Amino acid sequence: MTSDVVVDSCVAAKWVISESDSAQADRVVHVVTAKGGRLLGLDLAFSEVANAIWKRFHRNLMTPAEAGKALDDFFAIPLQMEGSKPLLKRALEIAMQYDRALYDAAFVALVEHLGVQGVTSDEPLYNAVHAAYPQIMLLRNW
Repeated sequence: MTSDVVVDSCVAAKWVISESDSAQADRVVHVVTAKGGRLLGLDLAFSEVANAIWKRFHRNLMTPAEAGKALDDFFAIPLQMEGSKPLLKRALEIAMQYDRALYDAAFVALVEHLGVQGVTSDEPLYNAVHAAYPQIMLLRNW
């Protein structure tokens, strides 16, 4: 396996939204880039992370200025986005097989397609697919 890592949107959101495991998410960035690897994600991450920021604002946990800064900070992360369209057919198969949301299955499809390690903080997703996709690991085990 290469040192490239596919990062699930839930992990990417932790880079700009302070959560209990945000330091672990930051560690992924530092470890992967220090090894000369690329951080890879799906183009869906733009909307998913922006929505997570909006949810924080909606719950009065962020000001408009903080929300804008969080999005700017996300854009500054060296995350190489991969298009989701070529993966959607496989993602749909994975979603149906494991009873997962399509965007979660698209993360799995990208890991499978690229043959690299993936990292997620979504424990139900991890539990559903890990036996078939051992290269996907939980953020807390990174």
